[in-house]
Amino acid sequence: MGQAPIKVDEATKERIRYLAALIHTTQADVVDRAIREYAVRHADLVGKGMDRARSVLAAGDAAIAAHLLDVPLDGVQRVADRAADLRDPGPE
Repeated sequence: MGQAPIKVDEATKERIRYLAALIHTTQADVVDRAIREYAVRHADLVGKGMDRARSVLAAGDAAIAAHLLDVPLDGVQRVADRAADLRDPGPE
């Protein structure tokens, strides 16, 4: 797996550097371990996030768009309905 940089403030970067040096490991390993521990310690938050995601996905495309855009669902639905009206020429 390739590496990709993550952006953290300088104080956090220094803490990662020092911790890695103190425990004789890499900075990447410190971050990886921290993420694993966070996920275990906050499993309830992760579960709630998964429930929210499942709920949004089950609500359909307009709900997904509203969630991603952080706007009310009714606004997205109005735009989607107008777009559908424009695509549908009606009975001929």
